[in-house]
Amino acid sequence: PATSANPEAAQPTTAASAAVRPARRRAAAALRPVMTIGAMTFAGGMLLSTSVPALAVTATDTVARASVYAPAEDSISFRSQTLEVGSEVALEPIDAGDWDVEAAPPPIESSVAGLGEVSLVQADRVVWPVDPSRTASGFGPRIAPCGGCSTFHDGIDFNPGLGATIGSIADGVVITATEAGGGLGVYVEVQHNIDGVVVTSLYAHMQYGSLAVAAGQRVTAGQPIGAVGTTGQSTGPHLHLEMYGADGVRFDGMSWLSTHVTG
Repeated sequence: PATSANPEAAQPTTAASAAVRPARRRAAAALRPVMTIGAMTFAGGMLLSTSVPALAVTATDTVARASVYAPAEDSISFRSQTLEVGSEVALEPIDAGDWDVEAAPPPIESSVAGLGEVSLVQADRVVWPVDPSRTASGFGPRIAPCGGCSTFHDGIDFNPGLGATIGSIADGVVITATEAGGGLGVYVEVQHNIDGVVVTSLYAHMQYGSLAVAAGQRVTAGQPIGAVGTTGQSTGPHLHLEMYGADGVRFDGMSWLSTHVTG
């Protein structure tokens, strides 16, 4: 066989293998201390990281950080606002003289028999004394409806029905309130200041016992003063309304009311 022919040729190989083995053993023996020191170092680091509190580590952090648990006022600041107006801007002054306060018109002093001086404050509105839709007779010439009745009608007649409430046509002062009015029967007179002019309204033929006012009493527009009746020279229940000025001359009350009624 070939191996037995050259026995020296196989010896170097065996010697080389034997030399390599001791070298590997020495290298492994040299690495053992190094690995042991590294393992100990790693273990010590792990021990330090698990035994030192987190605050001890973060306490060395000098970088300021905002806490999410801080109150809003600690982490938010508000800047004050200012308004700057240039010197060229000027405000136009308001002249008090541009506004006028209208004074109430002075009252009218009227002399009334039995009452003396009556102060009449200007009325602010005029109203119908009763429902105006039922007019029986107008102002002016007419055929006398009864014996002793005039052929010239000094007033206007309304027929709202027996007992209907009669109201004053405007603010004023009652100058007559009587149940002994002769041909006028039970009647009331109210003096008014209408736009600075003295105007008197007279309500006649009212029911007995229906007087709701007295002479000298102040009344307001629409205030009840009596009820529709048929006293005095009357042919049936109705309101006879007369109107006249300071001169006592009667005028057409229907025409006047139609232009002055405000409510």
